[in-house]
Formats: sequence, structure tokens, C-alpha cells
Amino acid sequence: MTILIADGSYEIASPVSYPYITASNLIIRSASGNRDNVILHGQGMKDVAPNTEDGLHVAGDNITIADLTIKDVGNHGIQVSGHHLLVHNVRIQNTYQQMLKGATDATSIDSAIIQCSLFEYTETSGPNFYIGGLDIHKGNGWKVHDNVFKNIISPSGSVAEHAIHFWNNSQNNTIERNVIINCDRGIGFGLGNSPNTGGMIRNNMIYNNGAGPFNDVGIGLESSPGTKVYNNTIFINYQNAIEYRFPSTTGVHIANNLTNKQIHSRDGGSGVVESNIDQAPPEWFANPAEGDLHLASFIDIGGIILTDEVPDDIDQTPRYVGTGFEIGADELLATDIKVGFIDDKIKIFPNPGSGTFNLTGFSHDMSVSNIEVYDAIGQRITVRLTLLESSCEIDLLDQPNGIYFVKFWDENEYYLKNLILCRI
Repeated sequence: MTILIADGSYEIASPVSYPYITASNLIIRSASGNRDNVILHGQGMKDVAPNTEDGLHVAGDNITIADLTIKDVGNHGIQVSGHHLLVHNVRIQNTYQQMLKGATDATSIDSAIIQCSLFEYTETSGPNFYIGGLDIHKGNGWKVHDNVFKNIISPSGSVAEHAIHFWNNSQNNTIERNVIINCDRGIGFGLGNSPNTGGMIRNNMIYNNGAGPFNDVGIGLESSPGTKVYNNTIFINYQNAIEYRFPSTTGVHIANNLTNKQIHSRDGGSGVVESNIDQAPPEWFANPAEGDLHLASFIDIGGIILTDEVPDDIDQTPRYVGTGFEIGADELLATDIKVGFIDDKIKIFPNPGSGTFNLTGFSHDMSVSNIEVYDAIGQRITVRLTLLESSCEIDLLDQPNGIYFVKFWDENEYYLKNLILCRI
């Protein structure tokens, strides 16, 4: 069954009655595909104990939640205990506890995909320290990719939980191509003696300006044997960019990471650490103050070749297309096309999208000859462009899933936007 929600704001969560889904094989999404136009909200970002207020509680299997916003709830935006959850193009804002919670009495929660979504507090911090982005117990085989996490900051008491955290007997999860901006902690596998096993953390960008009262590690492995940490870029204020801790953390491989702080073993953690840079200056990056850690120029320090484990970069640019296999999350393109965080004057909607995109915000006298579209390796591609009354339609229906770049000129100004083609 597919439930399509019309544009609007809906108060669906309350401490006595909130959506608790026990059915399986269900899709819940906006009819328009615009996550800004469908809002599911609770009674506010406030403590509702001893009651519970979740935006959506998913106990069934094979549930898809897509193209909508969930905000202002007393507990979690989404809580899941079923298998094969898909969260696509969802914005979760201002929850009193963790934004997406995975907890179960069963052995595991299997094979969820969390993609192309935004997890954020809209103010400078959250409401308390018991907050986080993804807080997953017993997660097995999850894929968390192409998401943004912002301002998960504790205001007092103690450090907040991670933007992305797998622990309590989690295993074999892949965390890639996420951007984490001004969160107390970035990515965590395991916690104390509560284990995680294996898994991959690759091609993520983690930035923290240090303005919050608590600043902690970019990537932390605690009781997490066999984990691989490859090609991440980290620029933070805390003394260690990556930590691997405790005697149970063995056999980890940490390689090709680009950081401004050291990679450090604590409390007996062991593994192979190679081909990392831990003293990167801010001028190496495009705009670190805004969390944009793309390379400003080529860095002539190559890493070890990991084409099987890390075939592409944060923008899905294939690795080893330039003069070397670069360290960090960003592999420079073969052309002069660069990707950054661009002003919101120009918008692309929907983004992510499944084939047809609309470019808006430009002057009315612009023509399609001003617009060029490039693929992930910087090669210009031929697509159908249709100039409408107040927008330009970009047709990528014949192209494969991935990252694309739209380059255009308007009123003598140059713009570059990236878009994500992702069919579910």
C-alpha cells in the first residue's frame, strides 16, 4: 500500500496517540515529492515523559518513508524496530531525543537504508544532552549515505550523542558520503563495552567550529573490532579526529583520512593506521567555515590504492581519475568543475529527484544556452532542457543514478549546483 500525503502541516503525534505502524510493505510519502511542503509535527520539542511521542514508529518490515518533514516531537522523529526500513529525502528537525532511533528486543534490526535526508536543529543547539541523529541498537547491514547532519549540540550537562551511532551488538554497517556540520560528535561505532563489529566508514566530511560547550571526536571506535575507516575528511576543534579505544577494538584499518587533528589509540585499541594526514591547514579546503571540506586544490600526497573498498568519493566521482588516489573524502575532478555549498538564491527542485528537475531563481531572460550539465567525472552530457515561465526543466530520465552538476550563467554571474538522481 502507498499512502500519498497532500501538501500541508499535520499534527499527527501526541503523547497518547501517534502513528504506530505494525503493517509491512507500506510506503508513506508526500504526493508532491517536496519534503518542505508536507510537515508531520508533534506538540513541540519538549519532554513528554512518562508518555511517548514519536513522529512515526515503525514496527513492520519493508516500510518506506520519503519526501516529507517530521519535527517538534517529544521523543523521536522516527523509531524503528522492523527490518528493511527505507528513509529517503526526509527532513527531521527539533526532536527532544534522538532523531532516528533503532531499538528492539529482537536479535537485530536488519538492512535499513537511510539516504538523501537532513537531520538538524534549527537553533544553535538542541534542547538537552540526550539527543543524536541516528542512535541504532542492534543494527545489521544498514547503509547510511548522502545525508546531512547539523547542529546536534548539547546545551549543558554532558556531550550529545553522535550524529550517526551504531552500538549494542550492531554489525556490518556502511556509513558513506555524509556531511556532518557542528555536531558534538560525528560518527560512532560501539560505546564503552557495548560492541559493534566490522563495518565501513568512508567518504564522510565532518566539521565542527568548536562554538558549542562540548566538542568531541570526529570518528570514534569503541569495542569495534574489524572496522574500516577510509578516506574521510575531518576538521574539528577536539584534540583527536579519530579514536580507536579499548582492548576489544582489534584489527581496525584506518587509511587515507585527511584531518587537522591526530588519529589516536586509547585504552588499548589496536589496528593498522597508514597513509593519513593529520595536520591539514584550513586553506586546503574550499570553505571550512561553512563546513565545505572539498579540496581547494590538488594535494600532492597520495594515499594507498583502495579502489575495491573506496571506488568513488563523496560526490560519486570515480577514484583515481586524476594524477593520484587522493586522501580524504574528495577526489578532484578531471576538469575545472568544482562542487561547493552555493547560496540558496538558485534552487533545484526536487533534489534528490527521480528524473526530472526544475531550476528556479534566475532572471526571466536567461536561455537554455546558458545551462550545462556534467556527470560525476566532469564530462559534459547532453540532456533535454525546457525553459518554462519561471523555471527550467532538466530531464535526466535516461541517465543512471548519481551526482550531476548544473553549471550556468545568469546576469553575468556564474553558478554551480549539484543534484542527486536517485530512483527508489
